[in-house]
Amino acid sequence: MICHITLRTSKLNETVKFYNWLLGLAVSRTLNTQDGLIVFLGENETKFELIEDTKAGSINIKELTIGFSVDNLDEKLAMLDSRQITHSQVISPSPNTRFAFFTDLNGCGIQLLERKE
Repeated sequence: MICHITLRTSKLNETVKFYNWLLGLAVSRTLNTQDGLIVFLGENETKFELIEDTKAGSINIKELTIGFSVDNLDEKLAMLDSRQITHSQVISPSPNTRFAFFTDLNGCGIQLLERKE
């Protein structure tokens, strides 16, 4: 089982606010270290760990994408549109699965995935 996924960012506060706004990921734990702040987002699921790193640049790794489950893909894409955040077209490989991709403010590839039962 994956415990957490870590992202080093020079935009810690903006990144925390963004994922709270888009996905409702709440801060579950904050650690102050000698090197800076570490914030864990999420409740029961795998945590999204954000490490404050003033030297962190844009990620831009095309081979890596972090996927998040959402209840309403259209709603989330409208939220991205409201902030002029470009995303892919919706892809639907089966009647019960739809997803789209975008790049967050750190250059990290993100997939939003909606599954219907």
